[in-house]
Amino acid sequence: MKSPALEKKVSELQLRVAEIEAKMSGPESKGWRKISGAAKGDNHLAEALKLGSQWRKRANQEDW
Repeated sequence: MKSPALEKKVSELQLRVAEIEAKMSGPESKGWRKISGAAKGDNHLAEALKLGSQWRKRANQEDW
């Protein structure tokens, strides 16, 4: 036996899912092209990547 509150909530969720699906079915966004290469020559990013790599190597060695 379904309650009216539950049926209302299901209807609301179905509407929200339909809205999300409509947004997702549109043309594919190429936003990544706008930021591609934005960090080129960024010394801070290079240092962060290096430190992250070192940290992962140490963390993986500790697991064994």
